[in-house]
Amino acid sequence: IERSAALPTGTPQVPVAIVGAGACGLTAAIFLREAGIDCVLLEREPRASGSTALSSGFIPAPGTRVQRAAGVRDDSPARFAADIQAKAHGRAAPHLVQAYAEAVGPAIDALAERHGLGFELLGGFLYPGHSVARMHTLPARTGAALVAALESAATAAGAMLLTDARVHTLWADGDGRVHGLSYERPDGRTEHLGCDTLLLACNGFGGNATMVREWLPEMREAVFAGH
Repeated sequence: IERSAALPTGTPQVPVAIVGAGACGLTAAIFLREAGIDCVLLEREPRASGSTALSSGFIPAPGTRVQRAAGVRDDSPARFAADIQAKAHGRAAPHLVQAYAEAVGPAIDALAERHGLGFELLGGFLYPGHSVARMHTLPARTGAALVAALESAATAAGAMLLTDARVHTLWADGDGRVHGLSYERPDGRTEHLGCDTLLLACNGFGGNATMVREWLPEMREAVFAGH
């Protein structure tokens, strides 16, 4: 973190800078643009990817129109939250569980209806820990296809995607409020970007062995398989 009240002269400024163009960052960009807020996504790789691109791309969500069309009418955020807590032996932070359980269904509906993501309900079996079918997937059934669809939707909505941009420094004022960042380009140049708000969507926890040992000791010997 660089402590300074001002970035170098001539630094461009955006309302929101998002570090990481995986599923989290791209979805945030889509809904920021829906709200009329300009944003820039900075991705260290040559293209949008992230851990979601390495996954199956299945998204659990309750109470969606896709579920109802498939005949699943007895799901709800409360039921989803209960399933999460049961699987986590009651150790998941209740406020985070509630926030996710309530938000993900409307997000799936919005991505499908307003941004063209053709979600289907994964049928045939129940995912471990889920009491009802709620896994949403695109027809390709890959995380890479999901990220590609989110990237297309984000750029169509007007979000700016800057790839090959490895963020290495955050700029903060004397009160610790972040107001910009610096990133490295492929030729080694460092460029700067000012922002009113910063969103870190770069999956830092799983790849940080020290944090995993402290906060998830049962997984301290696990190999991180994410991006």
